[in-house]
Amino acid sequence: MKRYFIILLFAGGLVCLACDKDDPCEVNHVIINGECVPDYIFPDNSVVLQNGDKYYHKKFGPIIYKDGQWTDKWNNIIEEL
Repeated sequence: MKRYFIILLFAGGLVCLACDKDDPCEVNHVIINGECVPDYIFPDNSVVLQNGDKYYHKKFGPIIYKDGQWTDKWNNIIEEL
């Protein structure tokens, strides 16, 4: 009986490891250089943006909030948002 319990415990552990997610992000996102970058959805007024906040935009790719403006990966200011 003890042997069956050990086998069952071992099999259960393998199942738990197999079900572990490789994706650490909990929002819709894109992984860029190993970093979770959330998809861009125009933030509502309750969101306080800070310098360096990164998002992924379908048209512009990775965008970064800097000094009150959105920039692309080449530091060009994006006016269209």
